[in-house]
Amino acid sequence: MTMIVKPVKTALKCAPLPTAAEAAADSTLLSVAPPRASRGFGAVLGVGLIGSILPQLSGCAKESVKPPVATLDADHAADDAKAAERAEAARQAVATLVAPILQKAMDEDGRGAFGCEAVDPPIILSENEALNLIEQEFAKAGIKLHDCYKLTGFTRTRTDWKAPRKPMNKEQEDEWRYAESPDGDPARPKKSEPGSWVFDFATEDGSLLVEFLSLDDYDKLKDSKYGRNGSVAAYNLPRIAVRFGDELATRTNGAPVTVALFFDPLEESSFFIQDEETKTYVLKPGSAFAALSPEERKKLSWGQREALKKYDALNKLREQVRFFLEWYGKR
Repeated sequence: MTMIVKPVKTALKCAPLPTAAEAAADSTLLSVAPPRASRGFGAVLGVGLIGSILPQLSGCAKESVKPPVATLDADHAADDAKAAERAEAARQAVATLVAPILQKAMDEDGRGAFGCEAVDPPIILSENEALNLIEQEFAKAGIKLHDCYKLTGFTRTRTDWKAPRKPMNKEQEDEWRYAESPDGDPARPKKSEPGSWVFDFATEDGSLLVEFLSLDDYDKLKDSKYGRNGSVAAYNLPRIAVRFGDELATRTNGAPVTVALFFDPLEESSFFIQDEETKTYVLKPGSAFAALSPEERKKLSWGQREALKKYDALNKLREQVRFFLEWYGKR
């Protein structure tokens, strides 16, 4: 194929510039333009749009495509308003980001009971033990934590205990009355109320909040009536962590924050587990007790055995913290 070059027959007309004499005769040509109102974040998002129309506003343009100034201003205002709405919606959508929790801990840890049904009561970590470990692990990752940060603006969902109950079948009723559910009475309607919480730790700018869920926290966060189960106290910390996280995620206003939730593993006091195939009891793999020789195990006092279980519990909490720090470092 041969390309044929032809001369240009039509030329673009340049917008005429006033001469010095014309400018002196017409004062409006030299008048100061009125100040433009600030358009904030929308102006930044509108850069692409403005760049697309710059060729039309340059010195050389076809007369037939010269846009009316009033129409351009209106279009700019509409685009800026939409951009500002999108930016605000995006900001609200990430106002509270609850970090994922180690799935192994969610599946295996944080459950226990006290009372007539508890044969092997779980090992409970003190607040100081847990918080010291968390603070040390964060420090190793280069994150300095500060004490106490109050967060408001989220919604708590609670059972309306004054409302009449709807009928449930016997199986559902027996299951609910026996189990210690933190989700309230399924036969009664729910109600919403403003929520607030003082977190154990926060970074200096408040962008990261850290909470260790203890048994005391469980009692504050659960949705159930005190004393419903009599002498038995059962705990399901993974469930309360999910419930609390869902409530925190309802916060859509305010500065964006990331929330890290950890919970007491409630390590079982027994050193043995039942093998599913043989149905015999074997040493729990990975425990500090299993790492000792048979002779060393025989020499352990009761206090030393308890210290080993506390060591296992702290290691499980450390796994939760390190899982979060790895996730947080990749964001």
